[in-house]
Amino acid sequence: MKSLDGLQWTLKSARPRYASFYTMPRAQVSFLTWKSSGQAGSPRLLCHSKILERPVKPSNPTRHVLSRPMRAVMRQIPHPVVVITTLENAHSIAEVRDWSNDQVLPPVPRAMTVSSFTSLSVDPVPRVTFNVSLPSTTYQALMKCGRFNAHILSSDDHGVRIADLFTRGNRLPVAEETTRNVGQPDLGVLAGLEKIGVQVLGQERWQQEWEQAKDYREKVAATGAMNMNNPDIDLPPSGTLPVLQGQGVMHVLKCEYRHLSPPVNGDFDHHAIVIGEVLDIIPGESKNDNSIALAYADRAYRQIGEKLLDRPTSDQESSSGKQGN
Repeated sequence: MKSLDGLQWTLKSARPRYASFYTMPRAQVSFLTWKSSGQAGSPRLLCHSKILERPVKPSNPTRHVLSRPMRAVMRQIPHPVVVITTLENAHSIAEVRDWSNDQVLPPVPRAMTVSSFTSLSVDPVPRVTFNVSLPSTTYQALMKCGRFNAHILSSDDHGVRIADLFTRGNRLPVAEETTRNVGQPDLGVLAGLEKIGVQVLGQERWQQEWEQAKDYREKVAATGAMNMNNPDIDLPPSGTLPVLQGQGVMHVLKCEYRHLSPPVNGDFDHHAIVIGEVLDIIPGESKNDNSIALAYADRAYRQIGEKLLDRPTSDQESSSGKQGN
């Protein structure tokens, strides 16, 4: 078949059964159809072209008319303040399948303060959830690690200092960044906690896990089977995450991250929803079960005030025979 001048397409079959499409620059679309010429076995090839306007996503999309008033309303609602910790480069060595890298990167602690933390369920499985503004290095580390610790803070000066420490991201101060040993495990952004009397538990443990992971890689490399785990070599332990302990920490919830499918539209381009299944609860410094956690409202940390009305517990309602609506 002879080529046709002016057509930017290639016939892939001598007898096409369907229309063929070719996308040209500037969204110019040429499409081919077959039409009978009146003679048996001699169809005619027709070409049509049309310039299509591609939708262009605005660089600064128009805000919803209720965005500003909604933000003002939400500022008046108290939200719990929680510090999330996890580790970067803390994936389980049992899941490693690509051994092309020559080294096992050292774990790096990550932390962030969130004010959208809430309970998703308590029975049959305790779950919590919170939102993260993107981009976030802590969120990326959390997804890869698959676990995180949520620290419930006390509503006093101690809790406020802890919360405020992790509102500036995961970058170290310049002085600390230039003096630390590159390639060695360290506390990273958590290093500032010692100045306010808060201990970081687990550092020695996760450093040992990192060393054992490196030894495991060397043993597997010696066997020549770099594309899979060797069943004859015991897998090293993993899973230790930073736990903050000291005044200001009421409870620590050890959670396993539950993956959510990414949204199909652009409504959540700048936010992510995290769901975690609570695996364990570690008590903090506060021994008073009636203490109220730190809150945030109207751009300030808050303490909950006096009780206005006591509500009966579910046990009290059952004993009194009162029926709920």
